[in-house]
Amino acid sequence: MKNNWNELKDIKAPQELKERTLAAAREARKLTNEPLHAVPRHPWGMAKRLLAAACAFGIVLGGTAVYRTHSGTAQTGSAAVADAINHTFGFAAYAADTGELRQPKDSKIVFDTGSGADDPEKGFYSGCLFKVTGENIKTISATIDKGAVYRTKTVKDTSADRDEWVRSMHQGTNPELDGADTVMVWGNGPEEGAEQMYADLCWKLDNGFTDVYDPDASYGLWLPSQPETTDDDLQDSWHKAVDGFEGAKLTVTITFTDGSEQTRSMTLHTGKLGVEYKDDTSGPSLTGEVLTDEQAAAEGYIYGVYADIE
Repeated sequence: MKNNWNELKDIKAPQELKERTLAAAREARKLTNEPLHAVPRHPWGMAKRLLAAACAFGIVLGGTAVYRTHSGTAQTGSAAVADAINHTFGFAAYAADTGELRQPKDSKIVFDTGSGADDPEKGFYSGCLFKVTGENIKTISATIDKGAVYRTKTVKDTSADRDEWVRSMHQGTNPELDGADTVMVWGNGPEEGAEQMYADLCWKLDNGFTDVYDPDASYGLWLPSQPETTDDDLQDSWHKAVDGFEGAKLTVTITFTDGSEQTRSMTLHTGKLGVEYKDDTSGPSLTGEVLTDEQAAAEGYIYGVYADIE
């Protein structure tokens, strides 16, 4: 990821991270048997360097991260920062149709819904996708108190017969399906004279599942389908389906390769999400902002799901 220094230089480290880093610096001084009253010429030099390294890492992960240092072991200040980096994870919203990762803003994460589908029998696969980012992660598990979580991946047609590939996806005979609960086949416009085809595969997971960590894996939010009534229009029906996530709590636990764990939670909400139009041919793209009713009336919006990360 490329970052503009003019944008990064004014970003402040979270207070908790500052306290942890300064504590690591003090601990490093103790471990070298340096008297506490022996203040170096530039007493904040080391702390500033540690904060800069840790803050830069937090930006790479998207600003919402969990920091951890081992206790009861002797570490230098630099080792403490390295340990914090190695025991950190974050969330990023994922747009399957564009491959875009949207980082949280002000501890809010806004979900795209472009790859969702509502099946009366199999449920509402919302398209609200997220990825977990970090280093030295071994497993990921999650629980949610409304609905469920599903795993998804997108496969590309590389066969010599596009029509046969599409049929095999719909008929459930393609080996790439691997027991997927839903299959959504779609095209991405002409490519070298022919439409390129893809399929979004989704697996609904048990609440409290544990997966081996895959940095390419995406996870989504699932609900049972809402019964439609004859007086529902498309907009009302969509709002009702999305509102099923209001107030849900999603908790994600990460196990690192050394056996340690971290847990992070988010509370889901629904509302009017800001959009922008990047060109004349593509549709609306989310800005990552949650709008007031007044802003939505003036600027336009998509009704969708966002979360406050705790």
